[in-house]
Amino acid sequence: MLKKKIVGFILFLFVLNCFAQEPEGWYNGKPVLEIKFKGLQNIEASELDEIFKSYKKKTFSDDLYWEILQKIYALDYFTDIVPKAIPADEKYNSVFLEFIVKEKPAVKDIVFIGNSNIKKSDLLSAINIKKGDIFNEINVKNAERALKDFYIEKGFTKAEIASNTSEDKEKNSIKVEFSVKEGKVSVINKILFEGNSKFPEKALKKVLVSKEAWLLQKGLFREDALQADKSAIKLFYGEHGYIDAHVETIKRDIDSTSDPQKDQITLTYVIMEGEQFTYAGIDFQGNYIFSSEELGEKFKLKKGDIFNLKKFEIGFGDVANLYYENGYTGNYIDKKENRNTSTKEVSYTVLIIERERSHIENIIIKGNTKTKDKVILRELLLKEGDVFSKTKIMNSFRNLANLRYFSTVLPDVLPGSEPDLVDVIINVEEQSTAGIQFGITFSGVSDTNAFPMSVFAQWEEKNLFGTGRELSVNLNAASDTQSLTLGFTENWFLGKPISVGFDFSVAHKTLNTYQDLMYPFNNIPDPHLTMDEFNANPSLSDAFKMKYDRLEFGFGMNSGYRWFPKFAVITLRGGVNFGIVKNFYNSKLYRPAEERIRTQQDKWSLSNSLKIKLSIDDRDLAHDPSKGWFFSQELSFFGLMPKIEDEYFFQSDTKGEFYVTLLDYPVSEIWNLKFVLGFYSGFSFQVPLEKKPIGFDRLLYIDGAFKGRGWMGMGPQAAGMVMQNNWIEFRWPLAHGILSFDFFFDAIAVKNSLKDLRSLSINDYYFSFGPGLRFSIPQFPLRLLFANTFRSENGKPVWGNGKGADWRFVLSFNIPNL
Repeated sequence: MLKKKIVGFILFLFVLNCFAQEPEGWYNGKPVLEIKFKGLQNIEASELDEIFKSYKKKTFSDDLYWEILQKIYALDYFTDIVPKAIPADEKYNSVFLEFIVKEKPAVKDIVFIGNSNIKKSDLLSAINIKKGDIFNEINVKNAERALKDFYIEKGFTKAEIASNTSEDKEKNSIKVEFSVKEGKVSVINKILFEGNSKFPEKALKKVLVSKEAWLLQKGLFREDALQADKSAIKLFYGEHGYIDAHVETIKRDIDSTSDPQKDQITLTYVIMEGEQFTYAGIDFQGNYIFSSEELGEKFKLKKGDIFNLKKFEIGFGDVANLYYENGYTGNYIDKKENRNTSTKEVSYTVLIIERERSHIENIIIKGNTKTKDKVILRELLLKEGDVFSKTKIMNSFRNLANLRYFSTVLPDVLPGSEPDLVDVIINVEEQSTAGIQFGITFSGVSDTNAFPMSVFAQWEEKNLFGTGRELSVNLNAASDTQSLTLGFTENWFLGKPISVGFDFSVAHKTLNTYQDLMYPFNNIPDPHLTMDEFNANPSLSDAFKMKYDRLEFGFGMNSGYRWFPKFAVITLRGGVNFGIVKNFYNSKLYRPAEERIRTQQDKWSLSNSLKIKLSIDDRDLAHDPSKGWFFSQELSFFGLMPKIEDEYFFQSDTKGEFYVTLLDYPVSEIWNLKFVLGFYSGFSFQVPLEKKPIGFDRLLYIDGAFKGRGWMGMGPQAAGMVMQNNWIEFRWPLAHGILSFDFFFDAIAVKNSLKDLRSLSINDYYFSFGPGLRFSIPQFPLRLLFANTFRSENGKPVWGNGKGADWRFVLSFNIPNL
């Protein structure tokens, strides 16, 4: 009652203040253009703007004002609040609401005393109080409980936590001090069972959360784990039809004398097993939206089966998810057990009360300081007012994670202002999207005797000014290649998922090619007289190679569109590149075997291309997937004007990936032991058009870094117009999203033409395998590999170097297929 009187008095002052300055009641019925706060010191204005943005443009009324004021008081940020209405224009057509506030003290420092076994940083991570937060006594008490729970989780079951505060009124700040008495750590020395006749101890121990101390297993005792153990044992028995099985008690025998640092505990689980039941079916009551047949399909049990509690609970959860997925988040769903003790049968009745579909009332974004709200909102497959969908929410957060603007993306769904409304909270933690990269890359089909590496540098901003636009500068500096590329991409053109990009490049290259000086001039590399001779043994022509220089200028435009069906993300991309090239060499001394190189000698020639690509992506994370699949098909046309340009051919690239998680076991709160298996297969081919041959530098080739890892510097003998590339990778993430230990196995084959595929055999494949480290962070996308190479000759493996495993170091890059 007192609170209402205070609020009413404040409202009276508010109205009186307005009347004293402006015409009486001018603000009623006028739209609220903005809500401002004055006097903020520690609280970010952006945080308050996010909370109160839904009130903007609403019509002012007493009810609206009461709602805003109650929300301000609920924040518990301020000791004083003085409201004021200000005309937004000279004609009093709209209103600004201004609140002059005085903040509560802020937390200046957090101190821990007595923590000898646990670091301060770990304790800080366990509580929700941070430096700069507005002080709240309830939050401090909650922090005490959180610290107590944290110590119990670490095995310190007797830990005691107390708090104390000291205020600096001049600086309006408070120092929070936590005193800790840690006590001994409790360790489980042995686990025993009583009453178990159906299953051995070994099987029961596997399902327990509590573990005995052994080697790398610390065996820390946790009180809350005992309840989880009881549930695990009940579920284990329930999977085998023993629905009455339970743990009657857990005996504890504590040895506090043998070890001065530890309390050693022996746990004895006393089990009552009961009788085994079979499954007698299920029926539903209250369901009108979905039929009983539809709901019944969610349960993978058949009448007469040994009852499996786990399968039943999964089916029950799938029924709830079916409603939840379709927007019915407010439904009441419960189950009733029906058992026949004489026949040892159990059946269930699922009771459902269906309510209206839930709609999204507000989408609230938290944690973004650089990235604009609209950049985040446009990646969401739902908007305010839409029917809630769990799948769309999860796919939306996959889209946000794939942007790589954020190190953390966490969803949350809270009840809205009405029973059929929900608020979607998007919590993000931004990471750097700009970086300067440098390193070493590999040349293409280079001279087998030449050093196939070059230095590169790259500056890239993936989220320019928080708008989601991309700007990049790439510089390549090597003895044989110097290039500069500038690129810009708008990822959402006209507010649609349409990407539009441009790039400009200039390059100077020193290249090698084969000569044709011997009579007659027939465009066949010396000293061969036919192309069949050259293809059989091209290394004989290496002595007749020549060098020449090439200058290239290019301008490219690309565009793409994305669709977001439930099963995957579909992307259609296309691009066209316009270029001019010129070659330089002494034509009095040299004659290249390739006609294209000769025609581009000392004069500018066109080099244009067109590419179209369709991709379907169901991977959970494009840059570091652990499950899902990817498929793409790209078609390229080189030479858009055959009568003018010097090359004219078609290329097709088909790629497929598949990932499956083999193991995902939580070892700690922040790290899971995870194993992932990845598969890739690609098929590419080229078709020359207008009877124009494809130049050696345009052929598909094994580069040794990305394709056929370890087979480096092979030259033209590993180039052709057809390539079949496969790999399998076993991945062990050491730091999720940052570093992974991988083991790869590659198999790649190159043939001269599509006709030669008829003779493709295992002897045509180049194999390699080995371990490596893969970095997934955008600023350091490197792969450090050690590769061993081998081939098959008449069904027998032969090492690539002819001797044995050489563990060749390979530096590559983690470039995902998009």
